Amino acid sequence: MEKQEYTVQKSRLIESQKKTFFRQLVSNFLVYLIIRISSLIALIFSGKSMRNSNCTNKKKFVFIGRFESNNWIAAHIKPLAESNVCQHIWIVADEKMLEIENVTYVTPSPIFQKIFGSIFARTYTAYKIARGNNVDYVGGFHLLLNGIFANVIARMNAAKSIYFCVGGWSEIIGGGVYSGTPIFKDIGKHDYTLEERLINYIKTIDLVVTMGNKAKSYLENNEVENVVVNPGGIDKSVFENLLGDKNNDLILVARLDPVKRVDRFLKIVQQLKLKLPDISVLIVGGGNRLKEYELLSQQLGLNNNVKFTGATEDVKSYLVASRVFVLTSDSEGLPLSCMEAATLGLPIVASDIGDLSDLVEPEKTGYLINKEDISEFVDKLYLLLTNKKLAKRVSLATLHKSEKFTLQAASMIWEKVIN
Repeated sequence: MEKQEYTVQKSRLIESQKKTFFRQLVSNFLVYLIIRISSLIALIFSGKSMRNSNCTNKKKFVFIGRFESNNWIAAHIKPLAESNVCQHIWIVADEKMLEIENVTYVTPSPIFQKIFGSIFARTYTAYKIARGNNVDYVGGFHLLLNGIFANVIARMNAAKSIYFCVGGWSEIIGGGVYSGTPIFKDIGKHDYTLEERLINYIKTIDLVVTMGNKAKSYLENNEVENVVVNPGGIDKSVFENLLGDKNNDLILVARLDPVKRVDRFLKIVQQLKLKLPDISVLIVGGGNRLKEYELLSQQLGLNNNVKFTGATEDVKSYLVASRVFVLTSDSEGLPLSCMEAATLGLPIVASDIGDLSDLVEPEKTGYLINKEDISEFVDKLYLLLTNKKLAKRVSLATLHKSEKFTLQAASMIWEKVIN
């Protein structure tokens, strides 16, 4: 991979470096302690025989992680739940989410959460479920800390472990300093020793699921085995018969935090406005930076061009009313929002990062651009917005490409992997 693939989330690293020396020292100590204890537990139970579940092809799973929305659950959990290898799934979450057959949500005790924190409360709850239901697989979404703790729970219960590498290699490089995980990002520097320890820990996990092929290559180049690509899948029936006037030119769908670089997107829109004064833009998503970005939009003179929707579950209604999907992030895996946009045939113009190349074929289904090159973003977006023939061709190619990212396709991957 090119060197720029690894230079991710600089804003997060700079932000973490502003922490006090004492806080960084404590974070370093806690991070190494977590890795050491987790590795020791995994080693102690590594000789424990895996449960013999060959009596049935259907397996039982328990998952812990940050489950961001019902759409996210639908894309990543529903394909497994509807596959022929799933008997039941328990999801340990802070609240009940999308109802799916064969899926049960379990909420940790509020008192336990208050005393020990949400991550440890979810971990303990997952351990009790695994022990009480003889589950076959324990999975964690994101390595830090859910993937690590899922492996420990699996080892203690003679089950197999799954690590869902949702954020790509940014969860690993530098020892997790770019990941955005509170404890790990506070170490304040790119730690090569910790990065090596994380990779070695991943090697003890039974199955690693990445969102795309670049993350898979990164792990395999570091001698990690049992890696499979499954980006999740979109239920196309939800998007069928959706009609809407294309009264919005550009749309960006993202959680509004620094790594998504909404500030960069707004500067791109400011440049486009010089060529297209009436350009209309939607920014869909919530987060603690919403007010900051609204103020920036005002300062850039975009009040009449940019609309912020805030957090919403109804992303599809905004997508169907838009012409081009844009993503200006510093780092990604393969975002759900991109797959949803492709399902509706939206051309995609995005930063050349993460696993986006699995979906976006330059000059065919959209454009991948050096994340720092604002002028190139402007040129390609202007081209798609003014050349109707090109936009239609790219839209049809995107629709065809989206067939690889359906719920059914993701279910088939699970059936192959588990069997």
